[in-house]
Amino acid sequence: MTSQTPGYDVILTCNYSPWSRYSGGAQKSVHMIASELARQGVRVAVVYSKAPWEPIAPHEPPGYDEHWAAFFGFRPGISSPLRFLNGMAFYLKVRALSRRRTVIHANGDEGSLFGFISSKRKFVYTNRYPEFPGFLAGRNWRSPLAWLAILFREPRFVAIALGIRNADRVTVTSGYSQVGVAKSFGLHEEDLRVVPNGVDPEFLDLPLADGKGRGVLFFGRLTRAKGSDLALEAYARLPAPLRDAHPLRILGIGPLREALETRARVLNVRVEFPGWKRGGDLAREILASAVVCLPSREESFGNTVVETLALGQSLVSMRCGSIPEVAGPWGVLADPEDVAGLAAGLEQSLTLPMTAEARGRQREFVRQRYSWASTARSFRGLYATIRPALRKSGGSVLNRAHPATPMVYFRHG
Repeated sequence: MTSQTPGYDVILTCNYSPWSRYSGGAQKSVHMIASELARQGVRVAVVYSKAPWEPIAPHEPPGYDEHWAAFFGFRPGISSPLRFLNGMAFYLKVRALSRRRTVIHANGDEGSLFGFISSKRKFVYTNRYPEFPGFLAGRNWRSPLAWLAILFREPRFVAIALGIRNADRVTVTSGYSQVGVAKSFGLHEEDLRVVPNGVDPEFLDLPLADGKGRGVLFFGRLTRAKGSDLALEAYARLPAPLRDAHPLRILGIGPLREALETRARVLNVRVEFPGWKRGGDLAREILASAVVCLPSREESFGNTVVETLALGQSLVSMRCGSIPEVAGPWGVLADPEDVAGLAAGLEQSLTLPMTAEARGRQREFVRQRYSWASTARSFRGLYATIRPALRKSGGSVLNRAHPATPMVYFRHG
């Protein structure tokens, strides 16, 4: 829906949408934050992007205003200077929708140019990018040559750097991401606010897993970063009787689909590829399985991890990115790239199921730590601390001290 006289308090932005064919944790997170802000009485809109020819799946009105910016590119995931055309499309749309004191809240490289929108707007940047390459660390970000070198090597990181380094406030979703962003973009860790994601309330309202499920489940985008290939390799190492009793289901879409199907035939294991599911359908898939295997190689937060834990389901994952921090004491975690360790975790979880009491404590762990209502309140507190007039004279995170703001730290161990 589109309001006739916006007057928005907050405009969030995100490349793609929860209803796009290419959709993941960032899109869902932005939707959940906007929905919760609207429930709390904030006048909020989200600007998503799509190609002019892209059909968007029908969906119920989300409770906030939707707007669309043009997506320039041939397919998701391509790294090219076209990202700056996307940034310009978002810039023009957001500049037209925003008013004095509007909070502009970017969640990715689509916000590259928001720092150049005229004064009196407040600009917040949340990093949802999972991992940054080592070549960014130690760069002299005050040197034009450094920017030029990165532009020719990978344009998306220049777009992200423009957003992060020109924002009034920068937030991250985990302590792990806080360290990585500060190191990669020449900031101090104390310049970055940690505001974790929440969990879809639907996942907390459903009955807990009862330990009677069947099968090993992977769900997520079929990319190397999410580790679907590792899940397949680990599953193939299970004893044949366990594989017969517990088929592997890989839920998702992405560029690895064909390679995974080929590898499954080579390994002579039966794998089901039912496509992608979301919301209640996804929750029921998780509950119907015996164990969920999510061996991501990189995560800035890990919505899938929290959703699995919220349902009281057994989790096997890896000590990568923010996963140990977010999962806390729950789940069986293997070392990075350790397929044998991952297979051992699967065998352990299948042969020694969790008790009902442990499943309940696991859900309570999630309930106490991850709430979209709490996330939205944290952002509202953060928005209130920004003095947008400062940015006109260079008040970004790089050259002014922050007033005290509510922060959420949830490091474990």
